Amino acid sequence: MKNTSTVAALAALMLCLGTSTVLGQAGEATTQGDGSVVFQAGVDGPEIVWNPDGSIKRISMRYDQPVDFADRRGIHTAQVIAEEKAKAEIVRFMHQDVQSARFVGEVDNTLGKTIQHREAGAHTQTDERTRTMITNLTETTGSFAKGELGGVILLEKGYDKDQENAWVVVGISEKTIRAAQGLHDAISAKPTPQDMTSPESNAPQPRNGGDVLRVQPSEIRRSRPGDW
Repeated sequence: MKNTSTVAALAALMLCLGTSTVLGQAGEATTQGDGSVVFQAGVDGPEIVWNPDGSIKRISMRYDQPVDFADRRGIHTAQVIAEEKAKAEIVRFMHQDVQSARFVGEVDNTLGKTIQHREAGAHTQTDERTRTMITNLTETTGSFAKGELGGVILLEKGYDKDQENAWVVVGISEKTIRAAQGLHDAISAKPTPQDMTSPESNAPQPRNGGDVLRVQPSEIRRSRPGDW
């Protein structure tokens, strides 16, 4: 028997998807041991994790991109494309506009031609007229998605040599959203007169009369599920 918090999370999920939507048709929802609900939106949609109170904990999306040339440049290019498409799929899941249109055109083309024949000094004239009816049917269907995402981070990227396929996983969580919003507020905040009194005290001091140069060592960073 599900507890009250789990039922609240499922209710919030169904409210976002629409009350007439059946979870089994839209995707798969499973309850974790801590009461959170994991929802997989379809086959290629994002994975959404809901807190027991119904708020969103994190969203992740994986996108695969074929690699045409399996050198370092080709793999990197495919991963960049996959990253942008993964973010677009999250926006598309939240909202998208679909348009469909049909255009029918008819062209009535009448062609007249006169043919003259000469036989034994006499002229005979024959008129020919040809009518052609051309009908064209053009149907266009498209979708458009636009939105703002804050705190998006790259969780994983890789390359499968056998499948010649590159992939990335991007994600958004409570922590990354708060960090992005805090950074935005800090940059947007105007400095107070007190902060502008002695800028030399906080500024890095140059050495040997030149600019400060900091060399960062090489590193590899991988995001773990519990870190975001």
